[in-house]
Amino acid sequence: MASFSISRDNLTNFLDSFGADLQDIAIKVGSDHISASVGKTTHYVSRKMDCGVTKTGHISITDLPKVKKFLSSTKVSSLDVSQEGKNGTLHLSGEKVSLKLPTASYVESQKRVGMMERAIETSKEGMWRTWFNTPLTHHARVASEALKPATHFKKVLGDNYSCRTEFDADGSQLTIRGGKDSTGKMFVNAPLTNVEGPAVTASSAFDKWLPELLNSLPSGDVDIHTGDDTVMVIEQEHTHFLMVVIDQVDEED
Repeated sequence: MASFSISRDNLTNFLDSFGADLQDIAIKVGSDHISASVGKTTHYVSRKMDCGVTKTGHISITDLPKVKKFLSSTKVSSLDVSQEGKNGTLHLSGEKVSLKLPTASYVESQKRVGMMERAIETSKEGMWRTWFNTPLTHHARVASEALKPATHFKKVLGDNYSCRTEFDADGSQLTIRGGKDSTGKMFVNAPLTNVEGPAVTASSAFDKWLPELLNSLPSGDVDIHTGDDTVMVIEQEHTHFLMVVIDQVDEED
């Protein structure tokens, strides 16, 4: 049986960092921590978090929305999480409250993890200088809170919008803009530090998944790696957080 103890707040933070629309997740339980990775056509996210007493193994949550609702509805300070075998019943237990959920055998969010992690390993070995064969020419550090105003694009622009990033190394600024000329645009400008890259601006197009994912960033400074018409890598080493957001064909008018 795999199991771990963790505060309710830390478990909520851990699960929220993988994106709002995630339906399932596979958690690896280490000797003193938990970790997880999810891979989709739009992005990859990996996170690690320290926790209490554990029994190493794997825990699958195949009804993640229900687990999140349980966490938001209870005020317990800590929880014990356990599962017997891959398809065993999931148990979340706190003082005077508990949840039991059946577990399906298939975890959708794991479908592309292996492929993404092989590409990530190659890029990390090369110090984030390329993604597949595309150069990652621009690198910097930015406060995650400076990026999060972009999460409000949906409220202002509606559901149907795309966005573009512009990394100005010379001006030490990252701009995220959403929308179109015909319907209106919104801009977020984030100051950068530790900037590395040529003076020319690197620009990439993304769909609405980029602003939505930015709401999942951990607090504090994060490192970003990107280039022209390519992915955006967002990393925070001390929390073992890594996000790779996949770019798209530019549909801006």
